[in-house]
Amino acid sequence: MKTLLTHITFAKPYFLWLMLALPLLWFRFRDRRLPVLIARTIILALVIFTLADPQSTSKESRDQERLFAYDVSDSIPPAMRDWMKKSTGIMPSTSHNDRVFVFGASALEAANWRELLDQDNSKTATTEPSKTNLENLFNQILTLPAAPRSLYLFTDGWENQGNAERLLPALAAAGIKVYPMLPTERPAIANVAVAKLMAPTEGNSGESVNLKAVLDNQNNRPVEGTLTLTRNGQVIKTDAVKLNPGSQTFAYQTTPGDSPLTSFQASFSARDARTDRYPSDNHAVAWVTTRAKSKVLLVNGQSGAGRYLEEIIKRQGLEVTVRRPETAPAPTGYKIVIFNNAERDRFASGYLASIERHTAEGNGFIMLGADASFAPASYRQTPIENILPVEPKEPPKRQEKNRAVVLVVDKSGSMRDDNRIIYAKEAAKAVARQLRDIDLLGVVGFDDSPFVVVYLETMARLRGVVDAQIDRLKPGGQTYFLPALLEAKRQLERTNASSKHIILLSDGVTRGSQGELVDLVGMMKNDLKITVSAVALSSEADVRIMKRISQYGGGLFHHVTDPSTLPQIVLEQLQDKTKDEPEKEGPWTPIQERGSELLAGFGVRTYPSVLGFMDTELKKNAHQDLTIARSDRRWPLMASWRYGRGKSIALTTDLEGRWSRNWIQWSGLQSFWGHLLDWLNPPEENLIPAHDIRVSYSENRTVLDLSIYDEASANSHYRFAINGNPTKAQGYLTKLAPGHYQAVLPISQQGDYRIDLAEERGGRRIPFPAVGYTLAYDLNSEIPRSEFNNRLLSRIAEATGGEINPQSVRAHLRTHQTAFHHSCVLPVSFRGGVAKVCLFRARLRTFHGSEETPWFPNSSVFRLTGPAKRFIRCNLC
Repeated sequence: MKTLLTHITFAKPYFLWLMLALPLLWFRFRDRRLPVLIARTIILALVIFTLADPQSTSKESRDQERLFAYDVSDSIPPAMRDWMKKSTGIMPSTSHNDRVFVFGASALEAANWRELLDQDNSKTATTEPSKTNLENLFNQILTLPAAPRSLYLFTDGWENQGNAERLLPALAAAGIKVYPMLPTERPAIANVAVAKLMAPTEGNSGESVNLKAVLDNQNNRPVEGTLTLTRNGQVIKTDAVKLNPGSQTFAYQTTPGDSPLTSFQASFSARDARTDRYPSDNHAVAWVTTRAKSKVLLVNGQSGAGRYLEEIIKRQGLEVTVRRPETAPAPTGYKIVIFNNAERDRFASGYLASIERHTAEGNGFIMLGADASFAPASYRQTPIENILPVEPKEPPKRQEKNRAVVLVVDKSGSMRDDNRIIYAKEAAKAVARQLRDIDLLGVVGFDDSPFVVVYLETMARLRGVVDAQIDRLKPGGQTYFLPALLEAKRQLERTNASSKHIILLSDGVTRGSQGELVDLVGMMKNDLKITVSAVALSSEADVRIMKRISQYGGGLFHHVTDPSTLPQIVLEQLQDKTKDEPEKEGPWTPIQERGSELLAGFGVRTYPSVLGFMDTELKKNAHQDLTIARSDRRWPLMASWRYGRGKSIALTTDLEGRWSRNWIQWSGLQSFWGHLLDWLNPPEENLIPAHDIRVSYSENRTVLDLSIYDEASANSHYRFAINGNPTKAQGYLTKLAPGHYQAVLPISQQGDYRIDLAEERGGRRIPFPAVGYTLAYDLNSEIPRSEFNNRLLSRIAEATGGEINPQSVRAHLRTHQTAFHHSCVLPVSFRGGVAKVCLFRARLRTFHGSEETPWFPNSSVFRLTGPAKRFIRCNLC
């Protein structure tokens, strides 16, 4: 027993003074039975011994000299210095021969080590706290007389000078066991770090990417500040944030830039600089490789056309540019060019030739639409005719129809106002320019009587003189419609034109009977097949009678308040609605041809019907993909072929709803067009294997890990190249296992770095998307870090026979979280027990050092037999 007691020491012997309170217990319960009194005395004695923390010591440990070494470099924050003081005070005492060292770049033995742990103490300047050199510390300890020793090393393990591992064999040979001492949790640091900015390595141009900024508040209280997100140096988001202690993640959605590589940066600025004393780690960078979308140029013949096709192209993930023929850009840079019923005459000179060269160089071309695309004269003898796999079919010759037009122009005195007579003459000239050579034109001027300005004649004869004749119109006189209309009727009666039309232009009120006018135009319409239209030129015009003239004459009526619009109005009344229409309206159901290269792999075999299409003939060597069976012939609805290194498709119907309303409602329309676009512009072969790249900072090193998930690339060679300021380096990754490669990157200086990876496979070099990495601080700098250098400290302990936080003191280094190490049972009186337990609880809270630490967090209360007893069981360790 005597030997046993000599091997026991108490870490907190001051609790043994509570044994003096035992006589008070005996006095308080003197009226109780002796067994009860003895039981309570034993229980209280056990509690006191537990609080005193008995420790078992060996002879070796009692004889060994203890050394304490405290890191006082600038990387040790105030909270850890306070922990060092408290932890040393509660460690078990074995002798009074302990020696204490403090160190930075230099080491010195110090008796006043508690004072030196104060960060602002100027006396630590002799240790050169701007660096940490464990090698110097070990050198000084090795100069002591040879003897077995235990070295309790209080440090974060980050050395930026010397190399402690070189002296580990010497320490082990000298019998010096090193016990690195670390708190169970990293002490608080007055710092906020942007730990990382997570982003996908690749993104599509114009599409959103998700970013996540991870911020680490190393303080022990909330910190407010501003989080800023930039793209290629331009601010895109600024948020006021409140950070609780620990890590928090902020998610953002944005788009990459137009450049091949986009740089995103997340930066934090604290409102109170005292909570963030180390701003060097306040930003992180991520790089996103931008995959440019394939570009499609859609040229629409009419404004507002092509909306269905435009939406289809966008849904395919392609970038579409929509233009009219007059403003169509050069085809360079576009993978596919589409002409959607665009008229040839509206393109700039030389543009069609550039489309032919663009297609032959390996790009795609599609022509669709109706008469503007596939009429016999639409693109005849142009470079586009060469590209198309079909050629328009010449329609059977038919008798050409002509028309005769007589303009009846008011030249009364009021036509001087607002230059109406000038605009009327311009309208007449515009009509002359619009008519064909076989058409006939006549002009009758009138006031209160008519006179012939231009006798009705073919435009072939009038073309050179008509403008001068129209200019003879001079304003004067009054207004009388009837004689002028009779003159126009007389001229049209003498011609055999296919269609006959009179256009009346006036700004006044006519004389005579309105009934006569209505009877006249009605007779011309019904008996002579002459239609009459009217244009009122001002607010003073007799709108009511002119409307009736148009109504009964079978023509159109316009009321013009702005004379400058008169030429356009008159031309609209002359619009020729005849077009090259299909032989007859459908519907017809397309049939897919066997062996179609274009539609190979497209799963649909049944297509919606079309209401019309343009007659074309398939060129030699072209492929007919969709066919319409009509009149014992098989007409191409869709055809394709290769032109030079490119490809071309002709679709001889529209996509506006005129003939294709069943297609627009078809659920397979998107996939059909997607198949066509993929055939014209096949997706580039993606040689990059499925992979994952991680760049991390660990154990004072920057490590690149590459995981390959493709067996074909699992055994290739991989190179890396680093670009940063000022670091530029390259090298090979080391294969750790099939599909797992690693490299320690030569990055030690603070800054932003771009890392390029490439696979070497079968003589080919396959580049990977670039990766961004930010080193928040110089690895040789002396600042507090968010983690300990466990790798080095474990190596030191293992090599010298020590361990991190040895078992004999481990319980005391849990920042005083509990005072009990065993389960115990506390009986209390129900009637007065609550007050007594609460007092005892308050004392334990004071001992714990935190008013927020709950007492007995794992305790439970059990009711036993008897109305006045309760027990509290404590499961503390």
